[in-house]
Amino acid sequence: MHGLIWGFAMFPDRQIRSLAVSEDLDQALLQSDWIVWLHFNARVGHARSWIQRCERLQEPLRRFLLDTDERKRIERAGAGYIGVLSDIRYDFNFDPDEIATLRFYLDRGCLISTRLQPSNAADQLRTEIRQGRYFDSTAKLLLYLFESQVAKLTETMEQVRDRLDAIEDQVLEGQTRGQHVQLSIIRRQTVRLHHHFAPEHRMLQRLCRQPPEWFETSDRLALREAAEEFRELVDDMTEILERAKLLQEEVSVRIAEKTGNNLYILSIFTALLLPPSLIASVFGMNVAGLPGLQDENAFLWIMLGMMTLSLLILLILYLKQLL
Repeated sequence: MHGLIWGFAMFPDRQIRSLAVSEDLDQALLQSDWIVWLHFNARVGHARSWIQRCERLQEPLRRFLLDTDERKRIERAGAGYIGVLSDIRYDFNFDPDEIATLRFYLDRGCLISTRLQPSNAADQLRTEIRQGRYFDSTAKLLLYLFESQVAKLTETMEQVRDRLDAIEDQVLEGQTRGQHVQLSIIRRQTVRLHHHFAPEHRMLQRLCRQPPEWFETSDRLALREAAEEFRELVDDMTEILERAKLLQEEVSVRIAEKTGNNLYILSIFTALLLPPSLIASVFGMNVAGLPGLQDENAFLWIMLGMMTLSLLILLILYLKQLL
């Protein structure tokens, strides 16, 4: 069916069947002992039409699956649950603008999900099923989505940490050119990631306190483990933000110190060259009456006077402990 990205039905005998046409979907949702996952592209009209007439879904659930509100949540809806999750796209290039949104409806027998952009978690789950992995409950399907999120987000945070470590090494070596901009980019990207995934940690905590009744004991343990992993990732984001902030401050201090040193050296040279410049400008005036015009040793005496004044200024600066 155009608009159905993929669909699977898993039978009690551990057989897996791909679903492709509208009649297959309707029939699969009528089976009480099948585990069904349907994943739609909500941009496609055929997919929207099927969801709008799906008898398994009540009208508020249909509107929810086709909505574009990206506010993260997991809520109870009748006999099932609805949710909006952040999902790093499978072609993620460390740009938070490439974070997709995955919407789903979950009950005891089916998982119906929609997306507007390609997502990594859904793609990983599809790959696992096509390779023959069997899921005996919708709880395990949802938990695998959480596990895929954790894996991809962990990989992303490792990339961020590696970049931050490299910048820190450069700063410690005294290299400050360009690091301030890179640190600003890392802070902006990490803040965006924190904005997307910190709410999911809180949602998982609430879900752990009141899980669906069809979740088995092992599913509840896996759910708590996923919530704990999200907590660790959120803590990592907070740590990276603090490190990036401290490094930015260190870079700013080093740049200010380097600028101050340069200005200090420039001021010393200015002080040393000011008297000779004044003398040179006086004797450079093209007027009558300048002394030494007829003395062939006048130039040497003037140069010696310039050097003496410069040395005298240098001595004064040294005695004043300005050098």
